[in-house]
Amino acid sequence: MAEIAGAMLEIEGVRGVSLRLSPGEAVAAVGPPGCGKTALLRAAAGLDRLTDGRRTVAAERIAFVFQQGGLVRNITVADNLLLPLYYQGFSASEAQERAGAALEAFGLAAVAEQRPGEIVNEARLLAQFARAAALEAQLLFVDEAFSQLSKPAAGAAERWLAVEVGKARLAVMMTAVEGLAVPRLPTRILELSGAAS
Repeated sequence: MAEIAGAMLEIEGVRGVSLRLSPGEAVAAVGPPGCGKTALLRAAAGLDRLTDGRRTVAAERIAFVFQQGGLVRNITVADNLLLPLYYQGFSASEAQERAGAALEAFGLAAVAEQRPGEIVNEARLLAQFARAAALEAQLLFVDEAFSQLSKPAAGAAERWLAVEVGKARLAVMMTAVEGLAVPRLPTRILELSGAAS
C-alpha cells in the first residue's frame, strides 16, 4: 500500500477540540476517567451525532477498536475480518488471503473459527486490530484498548501501528486514561481534564 497524502480527518470545535490528522500521525486524547475522551473520539469518528463544531473525513477505509464489543457476535472471528473486505469489493480469494495473514500476524489463527463470545477480551481487541490490518485502514480510532492488553499483545499491536504510521499509510486517533498505556508512536498528546459536560 502506497503512502497517502492529505488529511484523513479534520475536526473543528468538536467538544471544544480542533485538530487535523494526516497519514503518518497519531494523536492521543489523554485524561482522567469521565473527562470526555470517549465522547470526543466517538464524535470525531462519526459514531455519535455532532452537537457542536464540524468534522471532515477523507479516508475511504476507516476502522475502530472498541473497549467492549466491536465485533459481530454471531459470526466467527475470521468472518469479522472478511465482512469489511467484502464490503470494500475485494474478491473472495484476496479477502481470504488478507484475513488469514492478519490473523496470523496477531496470533489469532487458533481462534479464527470461534465466535467473539467464545474468546477472551484480549483476543477480541486484537481481532479488531487484525481487521484494520486486513482492510489496510487509512484512519483508525482506538478507545483505551492498550490498557487492557498484556505486554505481548500490546507489543503486537504497537509494532503494526508503528509500521503503518511510520510509512504514512495510517492516521490514528486514540484515547488513554492519564498515566496508563499510550503506544510508543510519533504521538501528539491532547490533554483533557475535568468531567465531561
